[in-house]
Amino acid sequence: GAGAPAPTGARVRLDLTGDDRPGIVRDVSRVLAERAVNVEELESEVGSAPMSGEPLFRAHAVLRVPPTTTLDDLRAGLEALAGELMVDLAVEEG
Repeated sequence: GAGAPAPTGARVRLDLTGDDRPGIVRDVSRVLAERAVNVEELESEVGSAPMSGEPLFRAHAVLRVPPTTTLDDLRAGLEALAGELMVDLAVEEG
């Protein structure tokens, strides 16, 4: 067979950091799904914030963002989840 079709859209690296709270992964997933973004890789962890020792959520993902979704819209949707959520998006070339 021909196998799966090649994925379309930009390959984007996402780094999220913010205060940990229940449902944060679900909320991030919903924002991605609403924009038809495919998650190719996802790692998340909870550590301690350097100064306060409060639980700190970190996620690193590789996304496939369709041409219909702009990175600005994606960033705005993720940042709207929580004011203190740091969102870093970087397009991977190639």
